[in-house]
Amino acid sequence: MNHIATRKSWDTSVKHLTRHGVLDDVLSHSQLRLIPSSNISRWKYESNDKYLHCEINNVIKKEVELIKRINQSSKIKKLNQSYFKLCDTFHEALSSVKGVKSVIRKHRDVIVNTIENVKEFISVDSALKVFNLSRSSFEHYKNRLLYTCDDSYFNWCVKKHPNQLLSNEVVTIKKYMTHKIYKHWSKSSIYLKAVIDGNLLCGISTFYKYCSLLGFQNKPRRKKSDDYDPVVTSKPNELWCVDVTIFKTKDHVKHYIHLLIDHYSKMILGYKIKSSSSGIAIKELLQTACQKYKPNQIQLLSDGGSENVNNTVSHFTSSNHIKHLIAQKDVVFSNSMIEAINKIIKHQFLHHKEIEDEKQLSNILKETITAYNRIRPQMSLHGNTPIQSFQGKSMDFSAYSNSFHIQKTIRIQQNTKSKCIKCH
Repeated sequence: MNHIATRKSWDTSVKHLTRHGVLDDVLSHSQLRLIPSSNISRWKYESNDKYLHCEINNVIKKEVELIKRINQSSKIKKLNQSYFKLCDTFHEALSSVKGVKSVIRKHRDVIVNTIENVKEFISVDSALKVFNLSRSSFEHYKNRLLYTCDDSYFNWCVKKHPNQLLSNEVVTIKKYMTHKIYKHWSKSSIYLKAVIDGNLLCGISTFYKYCSLLGFQNKPRRKKSDDYDPVVTSKPNELWCVDVTIFKTKDHVKHYIHLLIDHYSKMILGYKIKSSSSGIAIKELLQTACQKYKPNQIQLLSDGGSENVNNTVSHFTSSNHIKHLIAQKDVVFSNSMIEAINKIIKHQFLHHKEIEDEKQLSNILKETITAYNRIRPQMSLHGNTPIQSFQGKSMDFSAYSNSFHIQKTIRIQQNTKSKCIKCH
């Protein structure tokens, strides 16, 4: 059987590239060998007007000139390759740095505008590599920028983002975060207070997210050591902790605040202000608490300071059958619980106030202990205040969180039924 030879057809672009003398720059050596030299010779000298709509050659000519310039200079190729290699190395080096992604999110509008402005020259996907952004994240940021909504606190389109908090919910968060009583509390306590009051129905991660959007930044936290092994208690009046912390008033006088707490509930059982650390003050705190709460087989945890380890305290503990433990000596764990409470009392209640002298400190500390024990809920107590846990209330945050899904449904319904003209 005789085979009929078929004529090869060449793409028109090959002819244009030949005519402009850049075919060698585009095709590989093996590809060039497949084209007969007679074809190449004929294409080189063909008239531009041989083909219909030959005016497109003017556009192609400009592109070809660019290809010529780029390919004639190997430095430009290497420069582009090196540029993206630097970007990859930069992102790899920053991958372990905390907060980089939040900085990108913070400046997302500028990034979106910049990428949109240069996409005629640099593809979106290539530009996204510079910021280590996924295409989905970019489109999400772009939608937020393009589709603003009057029904949203942050002007996010309620149709495209129906899960966002309602404007009145965002306002509630702002009110609690700026409240004169709560604004120095920890964010978790403010969140719990708003939820327990029935004014906010959302998860804590959502609360943190909107706090950040509203400009309430997180305070730096130190990571706990790997060998951190705290004491664990299962009921009130099982272990008491005692410690002394120093507070200086505006008259430059140091005051020694002696605190006694219940470890399980974190409730402050008593306090005394003295001009120096005092074993007598520790003994009086224990005596008053024993008379009021009448514990059985209580243990006392303290550090090895002279105010805790002395004949006065020792005589009282032994005569009342209280086992006195010295942190990191008699037991492996530290007295970190009460040390943390000391910081809370000073940083969330005292330091931001202008306290002139001991008399004013005494009055403010009385109010502070009441607020700490009775008003300020704690995440570690699952939403309870210390006095609630001390009095035996079960630690169960689900009592407040069970209605979150109902509010989420209401939120989506209201957002999707928005009458905002821009969202239509």
